[in-house]
Amino acid sequence: MTSVLAKQHLVPYLDGAVNWFEYGQGEPLVLLHGGHGNAQHWIKNVQTLSAYYRVLVPDMPGFGASGVWGGNSVNDLLTPLIATLNTLIGEDHSFDLMGFSFGALIAVNLADRTQRVKKMALLGAVGHGGTRRPKGEFINWKPAYKNDDQPELQRIMRENLSLHMLSSVDRVDELALQIHTDACIATRFRSRDISRAGGMQELLQRYQGDLLLIWGEHDVTSFPEQVVKELLGICPQAQAHIIPNVGHWVQYEAAPEVNKIFDQWLSSH
Repeated sequence: MTSVLAKQHLVPYLDGAVNWFEYGQGEPLVLLHGGHGNAQHWIKNVQTLSAYYRVLVPDMPGFGASGVWGGNSVNDLLTPLIATLNTLIGEDHSFDLMGFSFGALIAVNLADRTQRVKKMALLGAVGHGGTRRPKGEFINWKPAYKNDDQPELQRIMRENLSLHMLSSVDRVDELALQIHTDACIATRFRSRDISRAGGMQELLQRYQGDLLLIWGEHDVTSFPEQVVKELLGICPQAQAHIIPNVGHWVQYEAAPEVNKIFDQWLSSH
């Protein structure tokens, strides 16, 4: 777990607020979590990144401790996200951006909408429309939660983490289990249909900034080699890495390797 102290900001928007965490000082870097996630998806990375940046990590609208507005579209999520980010950094200030999983698709939309992003990293990105390779179906955890059956809830969450997020059940530690359980319970925004609808390539065709792509070798949301080849054809300026022997939640399961890549990429830019 990171030792960097976070400042928490509940930034007002209409009748609610978006929950942001802030680490470090400097130019702003925004980190966006995945579907059924929260700001803690980046818990093993903020210390490294805060050496370079003022790191800003939201619970995106409809997730964690943030409010939810409107329906269940990308625009319903982006509008309060951008408004509250502007409150924190100003409407004209540029920022760098990283997104994980569903957050990678939101990151590409955010970069396209604002035209203020010069460097962007996408980890375990979805939204490219490529072939998935699931290891199994998600187990419904809601009956166990409703019945307050904590042992069963923990068993299901552990199994779901090993099926979708991490490479194997022995990689599911107590921190990952706690983050995933809390995030799933708090999620109100439904990201799956948006994630699987595609559209990332069209948006990336208009992006000219520095781009970093990272996947785990065993990511169940794609065949990383195929997606890397396609995205490098669209963004030849990109740097791409496939991390061996890890799954979808690559920046958690392979935190030392990913943080080293971050260090090298940011130092070179």
